[in-house]
Amino acid sequence: MTGRVHRSPLALVADGLRRVSRAPAILCGVWAVTAIVALRPAAALYRAIVADLGSSMAASSATSGVNWTWWQEFTARQPAFAETFQPSIIGFASVLSNVSAFVAGGPPGALIAFTGGAYVLMWVFLLGGILDRYARGRRTGAHGFFAASGVFFFRFLRLAVLAAIAWALVFGVVHGWLLDRFYGWATREVTAERTAFALYAALTLVFLLVVGAVMMVFDYAKVRAVVEDRRSMIGALLAGARFVWWHPAATAGVFLLNVLLFILALGAYALLARGAGGNTGVTVLIGLIVAQAYILARLIVKLSFYASSVALFQDRLAHAEYTAMPQAVWPDSPAIETITEGPTGGHS
Repeated sequence: MTGRVHRSPLALVADGLRRVSRAPAILCGVWAVTAIVALRPAAALYRAIVADLGSSMAASSATSGVNWTWWQEFTARQPAFAETFQPSIIGFASVLSNVSAFVAGGPPGALIAFTGGAYVLMWVFLLGGILDRYARGRRTGAHGFFAASGVFFFRFLRLAVLAAIAWALVFGVVHGWLLDRFYGWATREVTAERTAFALYAALTLVFLLVVGAVMMVFDYAKVRAVVEDRRSMIGALLAGARFVWWHPAATAGVFLLNVLLFILALGAYALLARGAGGNTGVTVLIGLIVAQAYILARLIVKLSFYASSVALFQDRLAHAEYTAMPQAVWPDSPAIETITEGPTGGHS
């Protein structure tokens, strides 16, 4: 095993995308669960709109376009939806709004927090089975998938507590110090708006680098927890940090290539997304198709982040030259499964 040439980040991301494509049931499953999580607040908003419009003149005008006056009045009457039901939800503006809210680092409203919490909890449950499937490189069946999900659910819940503490420090301390206190101090005597904007952009980039580093550490903590069947999440977190520390170029390269995939998905959505120009059946259908295609593309990129991280870890530390094709008895970890198989697929 010594002297083996490691694969490049590009090859690892390509391998991650292949693993995603070879497990279409996972993609379909996470898309379906994403839709289910979004269905409850969407249904509540729909009922509120129907009740508010009724048979009024605003209802008839809404069938042909956007009634901005009614929209403002509705959000004033329904403050629970004021944060989510804004003009910024139309087309690509929704993406820009989300990015702006992320960089601003402000606390979300109750509806967004509740929906986001349910979405995160869904991923905490499914992620063990997803990583296990990508690490083994073969079908595990519904029993194996949900067995792995169940085992790692409570472990990842403990890891989520550590993640919550880390993100509270990142957004509560680092964000406030960089983009509020330091930026305010550095620009208190600056008169050129261009200079102030350049400094803000540079500090935002520094903050995003911190966010990326924290994301990588927790991603590889999850990978090591599943592949090595780790029970201590503090140990998995430290192991993930060590892996990123000892392989900075590879981990950063894989991460940035996946970010590039995400930017390409955003670019395609920006070109295809429709605004509020019309409300005919055809335009609504096209908008729905484009929006769902973007959601699928975003989920593919998210799964690629995990699959390529698994590929990188196996390439560096988990005996990637061994195959994982023969059947193994769960719950042996993916690392055990790969180690126990010889280079030609037989038992060593």
